[in-house]
Amino acid sequence: MNKLRVGFLLDDLSPSFQDNELIEFVEKNENFDNPILITGYNKNLNNSLIMRFFAKVKQPPTKFFNILLKSALLKVISHIELKKTRKRFPKFKINHQIKKLTNFKIANVEGVWSKSGLFLDMTSEDLSLIKSYNLDCIIRCGSGILRGEILNITKFGVISFHHGDNRVNRGGPSGFWEVLNNDPSSGFVIQKLNQELDGGEVLFRGNLMTSDLWFVNNAQLLDKSNIFMMKLLLELAKNNILPAPEGVRLHGNRLYKLDLSFYLIKYLLKVITPKIFNSLVNKLISPTITRWSVAYSYHNNFSKSLWRYKEIKNPKGRFLADPFVIESAGETFIFVEDFFYKDNKGRISVIKVNGDDYEFLGVALEEKFHLSFPFVFMEGGDFYMIPESNNNSDIRLYKSTDFPMKWKFEKQLMADVDAADTMLFKNDNTWFMLTNICSAKIGDHQSELHIFYSEDFKNDKWLPINGQNPVIFDPLKGRNGGFFVHNGKLYRVNQVHGKEHYGESFSVNEIETLSKKKYVEREVSFIGPSFKEATISTHHFNANTNVAVLDFARRVRLKKALNS
Repeated sequence: MNKLRVGFLLDDLSPSFQDNELIEFVEKNENFDNPILITGYNKNLNNSLIMRFFAKVKQPPTKFFNILLKSALLKVISHIELKKTRKRFPKFKINHQIKKLTNFKIANVEGVWSKSGLFLDMTSEDLSLIKSYNLDCIIRCGSGILRGEILNITKFGVISFHHGDNRVNRGGPSGFWEVLNNDPSSGFVIQKLNQELDGGEVLFRGNLMTSDLWFVNNAQLLDKSNIFMMKLLLELAKNNILPAPEGVRLHGNRLYKLDLSFYLIKYLLKVITPKIFNSLVNKLISPTITRWSVAYSYHNNFSKSLWRYKEIKNPKGRFLADPFVIESAGETFIFVEDFFYKDNKGRISVIKVNGDDYEFLGVALEEKFHLSFPFVFMEGGDFYMIPESNNNSDIRLYKSTDFPMKWKFEKQLMADVDAADTMLFKNDNTWFMLTNICSAKIGDHQSELHIFYSEDFKNDKWLPINGQNPVIFDPLKGRNGGFFVHNGKLYRVNQVHGKEHYGESFSVNEIETLSKKKYVEREVSFIGPSFKEATISTHHFNANTNVAVLDFARRVRLKKALNS
């Protein structure tokens, strides 16, 4: 078998954690030949940078002051955000010595930089050296906008990241503008470069829920995109073909550049200052939290307005969310996530409803780890449940031994998986699993919808539809928020997230095609959090023939939630 020969374009031999991870992946995987590290071109950039520095000193005082102020503001933001970011992403902005790798070769090149220090070309000697390694592709990990013959020197060209959604955000820095502009979604693309600036052929794209801080947003884009670059390279090594690029896409937005200190001042005032103020207020009085509630109604063929749904009172010191309704022996039961503030853990509880009256039956399922999203279904006369068990890194199936209050663990359907909000149902005699998996295992369950199939729902070897997941990679569409059947049609509910606003609203989608090869859905309804007083979020809807249930959230003081 011919192994894929991959070169990495590096500024130096102390690459970032993400770049080092990519190189190590290629080095250790049997589908690749030993990596070739193309470097050395940055030494010529240093001379260019010195010339550019003196050029800046000679600029008008206002421009030079802007440069100094921008540098100072960047240091302030870094001091504030870096520590918090590394709590979740410990390797963020940490370089690694390439010496820890063993099987690689180094190709030292000269490079030719433009006077601006932005564009990088290669000399004829550089190109001859690179050609001698007979590379199949080059991964751009360094700085500089590549141009010239290097873009076409290998079979599959130069593949590169752009850590931004190039449909709306071209330029940089990564993760900054989405936070500043309150964009709900931040994206990345993996592209094959060409001679057109920011106009490469998009091979893969993904979008995540925008975080509340620039560095955190940048870090999650770096980690998530790296996983999909590995997947792309592995598929390329096995199939010897790149993914089909996206079709024609025009771009009309401006090129984002952090060239003025004004933007950093605006960021500090708009993003950082309110956080500092709220932190101080929360230390003086009880902090504000998001408290979920559930409501139900006899929906009368889905004609009942949501504001008329009857709210179920939260138990003291708890909240209810993720409701699913199911009937048994003529009685109606609502299964919910029952979250206890005292130990920061969810259980699965049951509420029996009869008209406007409801009875809280209590906790039906509790584990040592958090449980939520109790997807309940019937098969062969028995009731089964798949609650979210992300804290246990698996997808678990439970069977009722005495419905609705007694359940036993039946089987682990998936192990060692970072998954949330799993739903299971049969369509055309095939079982389908719709679940939200974070491929990078960084806890992002908002963006990726993965679909698997099996002939047996108790199987622990589920296959991805069409051999490819995720089928949706978008925080505005990806995360499950419920499921129901109406007039023989299947409907998936998806959560819609805002910037660092989990579960802001939801959409209802008719599933038009679901098979082992294809998934297609069409949005038929969108619901925002305006149907109950003081609500800020709604992220779940479920229904059977007669009863519909949903959840919504309000902002309250923690002290109040603990005592009411």
